[in-house]
Amino acid sequence: MMKIVGIVVLICIVSGCKIMSKIMKTEFEIEIGETFQIELASSPSTGYSWKWVNKDDVTAVDTVGHHFIESGPGKIGGGGIEIWNFKGIKSGSAVIKLEYNRYWESGPAANVEIIEVKVK
Repeated sequence: MMKIVGIVVLICIVSGCKIMSKIMKTEFEIEIGETFQIELASSPSTGYSWKWVNKDDVTAVDTVGHHFIESGPGKIGGGGIEIWNFKGIKSGSAVIKLEYNRYWESGPAANVEIIEVKVK
């Protein structure tokens, strides 16, 4: 389901349509030291990117990196997938909030991803 929503968002971004703010929610239950990843539709050539906006408030997990994979090499304005990798570092619960927006624009994010994590 998340991939379908991501594809629809990607089509809107590439076609230039106005995106209404959406909030998506994902849940994980992991062990300390275990990693998981989130794949998010993205189009950085349009100025949009995902940002972890509440990183300072989260202590049970941390990011171990993120990167972008374009959907088709050499396509100007083409989108792709941002892959975020997280790792459980301490027992507890965490809520990770990622927002998709242009850093120079004010107002609500185009999309929000809420990731709830329980680290055992």
